[in-house]
Amino acid sequence: MTTIEYLGKVITVKIDRPMGSKHPKHNFIYPINYGYIEGTKAGDGGEIYAYVLGIFEPISSFKGKVIGIIKRNDDAEDKLVVAEELNDYDKYQIKALTEFQERFFDSEVITLDYLRSSIRNTVRGLLRKENKVLVLEEEYKGEVYYYLPGGGIEFLETSEDALKREMKEELNIDIIDYGLSHIISNIFEIDGIKAHEIVQIYELYNIEDGKLIDGTTMEGDIMPCTMKWIEIDELINGTKKLYPKELIKLL
Repeated sequence: MTTIEYLGKVITVKIDRPMGSKHPKHNFIYPINYGYIEGTKAGDGGEIYAYVLGIFEPISSFKGKVIGIIKRNDDAEDKLVVAEELNDYDKYQIKALTEFQERFFDSEVITLDYLRSSIRNTVRGLLRKENKVLVLEEEYKGEVYYYLPGGGIEFLETSEDALKREMKEELNIDIIDYGLSHIISNIFEIDGIKAHEIVQIYELYNIEDGKLIDGTTMEGDIMPCTMKWIEIDELINGTKKLYPKELIKLL
């Protein structure tokens, strides 16, 4: 999962450098809470770190929404910015509030405005078994919905390489036999933010599905999700909600 994909997600930050604490090497004081997201992996091999905005006292943990990404052009790791609501701070406020540490790096701030003007390229794997299809179950604001495993194509990465990487990261399977099935232009809206993605759907064949156990909790994603084998008829008749919706007619 690339850092851009965290935008808008709900995550929990474990604070190991609370407001008022001192940096272990540079001795500056943290004016805001700063911590890491368990189970993630940054570019330097450690866990992904995040700034927490809008809390004005030292805390040990915080659950909120990723409102921004700080991309460091001269460093191996990016940072997340987390607050209670998506529109609590704009990119200029984020830059000012994180300047105490980001002044040491060539950094740029990306917020959800990025999604309004960019088209995201993704890959998804379609795996069938008899009359069922493998999906990931997720819940947001009380709504349970389903989508195919996969994710974003990284810069200078082919769609096939992205597919192999995503299937390994999310499902822990190696794929060999597969084929591009469909390409969907998916335009949607989340919390008032309009987004556009090009989804390349790959059919996966001859997969040993011993690892693909129904009900398995996926730890690789920020949002908790569960692996499910769902009857195709339930997706077609709308009993279970599948996104993007255009995929339904391809089942």
